[in-house]
Amino acid sequence: MAPKHKSSDAGSAYKPKRICEVLSIREKVKILVMMEIEKKSYVEIARLYGKNESSIHEVMKNKERFHCPIIS
Repeated sequence: MAPKHKSSDAGSAYKPKRICEVLSIREKVKILVMMEIEKKSYVEIARLYGKNESSIHEVMKNKERFHCPIIS
């Protein structure tokens, strides 16, 4: 019977781990200000920060966590 997995030496090219870049709270508040006050779109902000549009949606979804008086 053939093995289910390839041997560990197959394709052993070194691949560095991806670095997780988390937005700071300051950046998240700036994103909220851009969305609420400046009326920028998700796409514009995502391009500005070099993030996926879904990351910006997550910030907006969790905006109650930041308690920013400008936004509330």
